[in-house]
Amino acid sequence: MDRFGSTRFRIVWASVCLLLAGLVFGAVQGFGGDGSQLVVFGTGIPLGFEDAKPYVTEGLGRLVYTVVPAVMLLGGFLPVAEGAASGDRPARLKGLFIGLGLAVVHGLFLSQLAMLPVLAASHRLLGSPFAPSVLQADLNALFLGLQLLLWATALALLVASNRGIAVLLAYALAAVGRLLAWVGEFGQDLELPAFLVKSLAFLGHLLPTEVLPTDPLAWHALPLSLGGPLLLAALMLFLPGRAAKGPKPSKPSGRSRG
Repeated sequence: MDRFGSTRFRIVWASVCLLLAGLVFGAVQGFGGDGSQLVVFGTGIPLGFEDAKPYVTEGLGRLVYTVVPAVMLLGGFLPVAEGAASGDRPARLKGLFIGLGLAVVHGLFLSQLAMLPVLAASHRLLGSPFAPSVLQADLNALFLGLQLLLWATALALLVASNRGIAVLLAYALAAVGRLLAWVGEFGQDLELPAFLVKSLAFLGHLLPTEVLPTDPLAWHALPLSLGGPLLLAALMLFLPGRAAKGPKPSKPSGRSRG
């Protein structure tokens, strides 16, 4: 686990998240009398809505769906990519699968600590730190973060010269997945051919979806959503010319001692 970050880093991360959660819990005091004001440090801030709870719920969900996947991806991507790109083929396969397992554990630790300020805000604004909408957003966000991690790892094996591009491409696929998911959901209302709608819905399940779902997590789509990029990453290790290069042998010195 040291390659994912030192113990000092994890202690600092936990301390910062706890500090932010304490600040949110102490600063935010809920809504004003009619629900149209947000009370922060005893001062009412007009929100311009008669009932701001639905907007706050949506805002917290979008915040969770932005922060948690990013922490999952950025907290484990580089160690996994390095482990899958070094050594011979068996070592790379071992590095891929073991690295992904450790990255998930590390990402869960970091992302759920990052959720503490959101839970504090949920307690103050929604009446419970474990509001169903916030927990649902957290679950979907963890799922999206795992998808992004898998796709970024597969793309890093493809674009070996610049691993940062793999992260950008993974987020680009998430934007495409968002469009495909929308067409798969509303394609029949647009009178598109049924075959096209089903094909786009299939691709929408395969790609990460950068949108806050309105329905609970589709568990039947997990084998495709997670297995697809994982299989692609494993196959990348078997492509010709993908064997890791070892260190070059040192050249013998020009002079030899008799």
